[in-house]
Amino acid sequence: MVTRIVVGVSTSLPGLAALRYAVAEGRRRGLTAITVVRSWPDPDHGRKPPPPWAAELARASSALIDEAVSAAFGMRPARIALLNSTPRGRPGPALVDLVAADDDLIVLGSRRRRWLGSGVARHCIRLAPCPVIVVPPPPAGRFQTGDLDAELRRLTGM
Repeated sequence: MVTRIVVGVSTSLPGLAALRYAVAEGRRRGLTAITVVRSWPDPDHGRKPPPPWAAELARASSALIDEAVSAAFGMRPARIALLNSTPRGRPGPALVDLVAADDDLIVLGSRRRRWLGSGVARHCIRLAPCPVIVVPPPPAGRFQTGDLDAELRRLTGM
């Protein structure tokens, strides 16, 4: 049984698809909250205290999460809280570090349909102690205006 969902987001189509999938999966499993993650770059890889401009990068990452939520749903989804998390570091290690137990779930999008390469998805699949769901990009043309409106109503419970 999944106790927590951690979703890595971006404003790309795969990132938005991953966010939609995570919310739908969270609702299906009866969760009340999902952790939405966007890490920010760390040139020192955590070896030194954060630089003075680190707070600005964390705020920008949180704003990007809000932008992704708005793009994916139009507003915050009903009946499930989205908790912003903006850890310091590379995305793959940041997602794996946020996993608290082997019954958690990581959800992320991938720009590729078949081969995962050496990016975030591959890192999470190899090193996460929990299941990882990689959501492929939606097929081109899938979300026409009417389809998107219906999908938004279904996901937001309106």
